[in-house]
Amino acid sequence: MEVMTFNIDKDRRNLVDDKQNFNIDFHDSKYNWLQARQYEESMRQVEVHVVHGNGSPVDLTGMNPVFEGWMPEGLYRIIDAKHSVMIDAQNGIFRFDFPAPAFQIAGSYKQAFFRLMKDGMSVTTLEFSLEVLADKVISGLIPSDYITPFEDLYDKIEEIYKTADGKFDEQLLAWKNQFNKIIGDLNGDYIKIKATADALDSRLTVLEQKIKDDGLLTQADFDVLKNDLLNRMNIVEHQDIFNYRNKLKYKTISATIYNDSETISNDQLNHIQATGADLTLVTMVTVDNANDSSPTDISDTTFNDLIDRANKIGLKIGMLKPHIGIAGEHDSFGRDKYDPDNYDTFFENWKDLMLHYADLANANGIPILSIGCEMKLCTDTKYLVKWQDIYNSIKTKYPDLLITYAMSMYEFEDPENSGQISSVVDLIGLNVYPAYVPANYDATMKVDELKGAWWHDWNGHEFMQSINGYYDRYQKPIYITETGLTPYDDGLSRLVSDYNGTDHAYNFDAQAIGYKAAFEAMALNSHIIGVAIWHASKPFSFVDENNVNKVTPSEKVLTQYFKGGKS
Repeated sequence: MEVMTFNIDKDRRNLVDDKQNFNIDFHDSKYNWLQARQYEESMRQVEVHVVHGNGSPVDLTGMNPVFEGWMPEGLYRIIDAKHSVMIDAQNGIFRFDFPAPAFQIAGSYKQAFFRLMKDGMSVTTLEFSLEVLADKVISGLIPSDYITPFEDLYDKIEEIYKTADGKFDEQLLAWKNQFNKIIGDLNGDYIKIKATADALDSRLTVLEQKIKDDGLLTQADFDVLKNDLLNRMNIVEHQDIFNYRNKLKYKTISATIYNDSETISNDQLNHIQATGADLTLVTMVTVDNANDSSPTDISDTTFNDLIDRANKIGLKIGMLKPHIGIAGEHDSFGRDKYDPDNYDTFFENWKDLMLHYADLANANGIPILSIGCEMKLCTDTKYLVKWQDIYNSIKTKYPDLLITYAMSMYEFEDPENSGQISSVVDLIGLNVYPAYVPANYDATMKVDELKGAWWHDWNGHEFMQSINGYYDRYQKPIYITETGLTPYDDGLSRLVSDYNGTDHAYNFDAQAIGYKAAFEAMALNSHIIGVAIWHASKPFSFVDENNVNKVTPSEKVLTQYFKGGKS
């Protein structure tokens, strides 16, 4: 077995001369090298020693060595996190058993090194020379990417097919949960791996033929599953693989003021302030009906009262967010149904209102203004010039005020129409409500499984794909202008529970794990710079209104991520 020694403090190699072809020059160095022949497997091993500059060993306790390589033809890559064996962690020694896919193609690797992973952090060794000699006698491996988390999943899905019986759905559900966990665990800075989806497609094609031959399950069952798997694999196209945790710049919790006697209580303000969050101040701008073109703003008295009470406890306002609503119905109006009888009149009135809100934001040190929320009929592209006029008028007066618009799912999933409002804002706002599970909460649920719903939820929505798509198209940061869930048993599976007063018991554990899943998902996407948790009032409240002095599990999670610095 060959021994490689890596000095992680002061090694250096020759620089790359040809940046386009990216061939590393080892001709004048004393660097480690390995030579193997095509199709060798497992018995081709190296013993790796990692040392400091003074020759002392690096303590590898708790680390997971990962081999990463860029194969000779420059198309395929190896990321192998499971074929290392720790021999003497304290003395910096591990063994790596190269798998057969590492030797698929003859030639010299363009890049080969080990990455040492621990608690989401990593350090890499320098590159070593890896040459694969041709084997003209036998052939067998078809070149492809080899990424161990996905290879493990392929093997498991094959086993499901082989043993398919009356419990097929149950087995498949378990596999999907594991898939979501794998996706949620991937983090860091790495190239797009769309080729992995192609490899999956190839494997499924083989299985498809086997199913036809052996009758393991119906073709209809297979087609449904195949489409689902391929859709789920698309999430990896924008997913980064290693080494970062995204931190949010804007961390807020939403609460709403109205013109009537109901307002944000001091208890609610105190609980928001205790989490370390700022306040997203939602104001209910009312209309008489779904066709009324003349919205009525809240009174200055109502606004100033809230600002004064927030200032007294040191609670900052992070965003102003006016909502269209029917007078007397609070925030229950479906804004996607709002259809002014005169759009010209509406936009004239709305522009005046938004300029007034810009004045309020400027006077009170509020950095962000949302110029609308979930008004799908109003964000049709034929009205885009109206929104552009509102944006220009505000920015001319207050160039430093950041503008967003809170798109509903029905808007941001229509990128060629309503989604084009992203062209006239500074921060792209998305209201994201995943269906985390298809059932009620139980204590065995895991955060790593639930957070995968941000990539592919149980209603088939791919929120991260939308987030990445909008960033790629507009090159603007993403603000999650709403996300949250209700504190009930069915809160993870549904947007709003059909609670019936005190007959519907709170379950803040269900809400808490949903919050964790959301924060851990957002931590994997550097395009997201802010979040507004919905909401401080029922039915979404994280506060036990039967005991306002109690700190719920939900509030503890919010505090851990906001004040505790995890987000």
